[in-house]
Amino acid sequence: MNKRLRKKKHLGEFTKWGRQLIAYRNTTANADNFHDAFILDAVEANGCSSGGSLSVDKLDVVIELGLKSSDPDSKFEKVTKWLDGRADVDKWKSGPLFDTWHGDFNDINEESEQTAGGASGPDTTCPGTPQH
Repeated sequence: MNKRLRKKKHLGEFTKWGRQLIAYRNTTANADNFHDAFILDAVEANGCSSGGSLSVDKLDVVIELGLKSSDPDSKFEKVTKWLDGRADVDKWKSGPLFDTWHGDFNDINEESEQTAGGASGPDTTCPGTPQH
């Protein structure tokens, strides 16, 4: 397949990568401010986009991290560091890196959990993907 078609179909070097992220808040106060800050400061500030569910005490989103050449792992690390720095985030968990256009999306389970501040449980990652 030629380069133009790979780009049009988001294949090969044009694959868009993403990860599921679930974060639990320890309060329901100022939910709108938290959501705005998450989107602006954690997601968009790192060149990502997201879609999913935002409630007063939980967010369940897929973070679109871009192409492999734009270092999706470091982008995701910046998003999670933002969560770790928030006093109102109790814990978060993430799923494996997956192809957002063609990959199999498996909703993450309760095992891959990390408390805000860095203490972690097992992380589910794709083979060959460094763990965070």
